[in-house]
Amino acid sequence: MKRTKYSLAALLSFLLIDLVAAGASFAQNLPKFSGLFFGDYYYVLQHDNANPVNPTSVYGVSGALQKNLQAFDYRRIYLTAAYDLAPDFTAQFRLESDPSASSLPNGKLSTMIKDAFIDWKNVTDGGDIIIGLQGTPQINMAEGIFGYRPLEKTIEDLHGVSQSRDLGVSFNQKFSNQFKAGLLVGNNSGNSVPSNKYKASYLYLQYNPVRELTILLNGQYNTQLQVIGGTNHVEYNKIVDLIVNYGTKDFSIGGQYFLNGINNGLADGGTMKRNGLSLNGWVKLVDKLRLVARYDMYTPNSDSKNTSYGNSVQNLLLGALDWSVRKNVHLMPNVEYVSYGLSGSTADLLARATFYISF
Repeated sequence: MKRTKYSLAALLSFLLIDLVAAGASFAQNLPKFSGLFFGDYYYVLQHDNANPVNPTSVYGVSGALQKNLQAFDYRRIYLTAAYDLAPDFTAQFRLESDPSASSLPNGKLSTMIKDAFIDWKNVTDGGDIIIGLQGTPQINMAEGIFGYRPLEKTIEDLHGVSQSRDLGVSFNQKFSNQFKAGLLVGNNSGNSVPSNKYKASYLYLQYNPVRELTILLNGQYNTQLQVIGGTNHVEYNKIVDLIVNYGTKDFSIGGQYFLNGINNGLADGGTMKRNGLSLNGWVKLVDKLRLVARYDMYTPNSDSKNTSYGNSVQNLLLGALDWSVRKNVHLMPNVEYVSYGLSGSTADLLARATFYISF
């Protein structure tokens, strides 16, 4: 019987190949981590400290706005883990630290769960189902279209018109390269623990007739329990918004307009109506340097005859330079001005040096 002989070098080669193959297989199954971090050095140049109007305006500032307040601050930290359970199943878990939303009662900075969902891909041809705590189209799609979340929240997010997250089930369908749509049904509880039986529905339709042009129509309907004057009552909240944006590698310009009606939203049982317009744009000045501008007009309650501050028209102006130091590192000096349209009130004026890092 002939015996096959293997040299020590051959055995080591086979062992090395097995280890490399095993390592590659193991690496493919590891979670993929990503994250981002942005914040500012800010200085409040102008604010009427004696006026109780809008005392907790948080235009990039943690806590109450005060004239001459200046500090280093961060506004958002994300740490995201995504894991491919199977070729058509992905799980994502995201932690966030936000000084305005995730600090402890003793004032210490903390974290919260931002996302926790499973994405079942290709349930239909071009369709997927997402189950869990996830982004809502009202806020997240607007952020993706306009960009520059490190400078400021989108208009609906800034004024609390809609929420950026909800716990529920969504279905998203891509019909073609030009058209897609989706529906999310959630608890209407954001990142909080559900407290009642009421739910929210979010619908979007997106059309891209050409690659540079995006037209997005969003709708939201929800009921929620509120307590006014010690009495429980149910509010009926309806939001419709339209986004149109045209963008190339050298410039982007677009706008968002929303209407919001809350039946039974006032203390007397009347309807509160809010609306807002946001115009966003940037243009490339030279390589790695952009000029960014934004204008918002927001009406907190267009129907009420009350002359309190809450019914005045607010205007926001923002101007910035965006310097891409590296692909994932940006420095953005900017100025933000907010007026409130109320006799005797003083506008807010903030100067900021904003940084943004992603990995």
